[in-house]
Amino acid sequence: MTVRVIVVGVEGSVGGLTAISWTAQLAAPLGARVVAVHAFEPLSYVGKAKPPLDFVRLRAECEAELTQRWCDPLATAGVAFETRMIDDQPVEALVTVAEEVDADLIVVAARAQSALRGLLLGSTSLKLPHETTRPVCIVHPERPSR
Repeated sequence: MTVRVIVVGVEGSVGGLTAISWTAQLAAPLGARVVAVHAFEPLSYVGKAKPPLDFVRLRAECEAELTQRWCDPLATAGVAFETRMIDDQPVEALVTVAEEVDADLIVVAARAQSALRGLLLGSTSLKLPHETTRPVCIVHPERPSR
């Protein structure tokens, strides 16, 4: 199997940053192109917003983080990449983009969300393999040494 295009789910958690770093390490020696996807769900940013609530500004700030900070491991590794901010749920966003770019692999972090959110909405890493026929890699954050 040849891996030419990798779609990776990106968000600012420790798990998400581990997933993008892992993807950079995989893509660099393969010469694979990476499409970094962030599913922008405005309501998940309400707690971070300062009044007055401005979703356009929140989206712009999130997009800046995506391109300037979250994808830094890809840039540092010299990997060709593009970013996509999708207004949708994470699973749907990842599946849609993977189809559009004919991805050979989809990479996500293992359960980066809170336990309550996972119970209410479901975990991306649990749902994704059931929604696509493409290979899915679930990256767990590194555990501290004991």
